[in-house]
Amino acid sequence: MVEQGKIYNKIVILIVVYMILLYSVENSVIINWIGSNLWNAWVQPVSWLILILLLRYKVPRVHGTSKLTHQKVVSMWAFNCGVIYIIASILGGLLQGFGKSPYSHTPKGIMFNMIMMLTMLVGREFIRAYLLNSLARKENTLRIVGVVILMTITQITLASFTTVTDIKSLTILLAEKVLPILCQNILATYLVIYGGSISSIIYLGMIEIFMYLAPILPNMGWFGKGVIGIMVPSFALIMVSETYAKLTKTTKAYKSQGESVWSWVPTVILSISIIWFTVGVFPIYPSAIATGSMEPVIDPGDVVLMHKVKSREEINALQVGDVMQFKRGDLLIVHRILEIVEEEGQKVYRTKGDNNSVADSELVKAEDIKGELVKVIPKIGWPTLMFKSNNPDILEQVEF
Repeated sequence: MVEQGKIYNKIVILIVVYMILLYSVENSVIINWIGSNLWNAWVQPVSWLILILLLRYKVPRVHGTSKLTHQKVVSMWAFNCGVIYIIASILGGLLQGFGKSPYSHTPKGIMFNMIMMLTMLVGREFIRAYLLNSLARKENTLRIVGVVILMTITQITLASFTTVTDIKSLTILLAEKVLPILCQNILATYLVIYGGSISSIIYLGMIEIFMYLAPILPNMGWFGKGVIGIMVPSFALIMVSETYAKLTKTTKAYKSQGESVWSWVPTVILSISIIWFTVGVFPIYPSAIATGSMEPVIDPGDVVLMHKVKSREEINALQVGDVMQFKRGDLLIVHRILEIVEEEGQKVYRTKGDNNSVADSELVKAEDIKGELVKVIPKIGWPTLMFKSNNPDILEQVEF
């Protein structure tokens, strides 16, 4: 048994090294020598196929702890989770628009894309299952964390980090790519634990096939991608975990092992992030729009993402034509800068709503400026708008 454990450990090390090697090649100048087309169409699929065959037929087999009957139920739930993710993405597209798919839809293009996607997907999930099952005697939390981190890191290209130049770009990268990929890998890892590699392949495969085969895709901004990419896997994990606990009738043991704690981690992270985001801990904060003074750029019920303007340099960088948010009494108003003038040696700003007939009567002082417009997210502020509509005092001070 000890000797068999050593063999498993060696295989695990070799698998991890193999994954890191593939990741390193894909993110190095070697790709330029090979050619991206040759790499994507042949070298990478063949590399993953070799690994799949080795894991399937040559290395000592390891088996998961879940029963076959349980695996079938979990696989069904994996399918449902995939459907939910696709529906959520389509709804996001309905809110923010659709765009043409960047993937080829010729028969040859579809064939190569499917081969590339399926070999990588099956290879990664076979690896995930082997790492989890071969290390089954290890402490559960460390085992899960290690696998999740490995699978997440090797899914994020190094080129993604070249766009990071400040806190704002780092926030966008985390929300758009890093956290969604992390949440997907947490869910996929638990699907493997509960239902074997076939469950995670079903879930991730449905999403990938949709992305590669759909002629048009949701054209969401980073905020929309982040919300769907974090929220859907988080709630799917809760549903799958609770269902599995009831299925095996081991809810108490399941909770005592700390498994339920991990199932709530993505939701806790999401909840804390939303709270921080809303109260302005991050440099970008949301604000719901109640009036039509900025139509057609911003409609009532839209939510605007504003970048905090705090330093003198940021305030001086504002120019005529920029859309900014400023405070007037108890109101926060989003209008466009019409003119920059000086009063008593200080810059002040004349503003106007795009849909207003006249400029605002009061000039805006630097200390009243709160933020600069970054992005408009249509319609998601309707609940806030409904609340404000019951408070006419909020609208009375807005000039038209």
